[in-house]
Amino acid sequence: MNFSDVIREVNFEKLVVGNNSPLHKLDARVKLLGSFALIFGVISMEHPAIPLFLFFSATLVSFAIKIPLRIIIKRLFILPFSIAVVVLIVVVFTYGGEYQVASFFGFPIYRESLSFAFLLFTRIIASISILNVFVATTQIREAMEALQWFRLPKVMVDLALMMLRYIHLLSEETVRMYRAQTSRGGFSSRIGYRQKVQNLGVLAGSFIIRALKRGESVYVAMLSRGYTPTSYITETEPLSVKNAFISVAILAVTVLLVIVDHKVRIGAGL
Repeated sequence: MNFSDVIREVNFEKLVVGNNSPLHKLDARVKLLGSFALIFGVISMEHPAIPLFLFFSATLVSFAIKIPLRIIIKRLFILPFSIAVVVLIVVVFTYGGEYQVASFFGFPIYRESLSFAFLLFTRIIASISILNVFVATTQIREAMEALQWFRLPKVMVDLALMMLRYIHLLSEETVRMYRAQTSRGGFSSRIGYRQKVQNLGVLAGSFIIRALKRGESVYVAMLSRGYTPTSYITETEPLSVKNAFISVAILAVTVLLVIVDHKVRIGAGL
């Protein structure tokens, strides 16, 4: 995959996969609340059993709503799983403890460091898997409307919405600029590495200037259409009784899982 292919992939609208499952049709506010509740619950857990359970459950849900295996591997296992493995290895050799169980090339490995490293590992993969299900089933605009309903500052919601709207257009413009420079020999194998870096710097500078100009023109267009700091780009409907009940149920399940984790930790003597 070359530079232009990587830039073209910057399209947040493509993150949603499918649109026919009940989870896709569920209110974005319920999914947002449930996702954050489960993630904060996972962070507060001190035994790896329930985070592992949530990880496998979220993975099964991904298959159930027909998210392709290729996308699951790309979003969950390539980068997030690699980061979790790096955290696992680093913590094993740096956390320390009292009871040494092994050594690796002179580096001691303690039982406490193994336990804590595996706990962090399970927290990361569980949180990422939950977030992956949310992203794959929720449109960007619906997520922004949910954030506005939860009283996130309006200016943050508007900026995020416009950023997500125009970042793909700017990425397409970057691809055109890159291809134009390539067609003129800007990244030819005949020139040296230093010249290529300079050409890439020129490309980046031109992109920043164009982005500023595009931002100014968009802002002027918004003002001409009556936009003010009190205007609302998104509108939200009242939360239905059914969705409110589902939200309460998700919060109750999350609290129950945290309580079970606490019981399991006490029973295991941790």
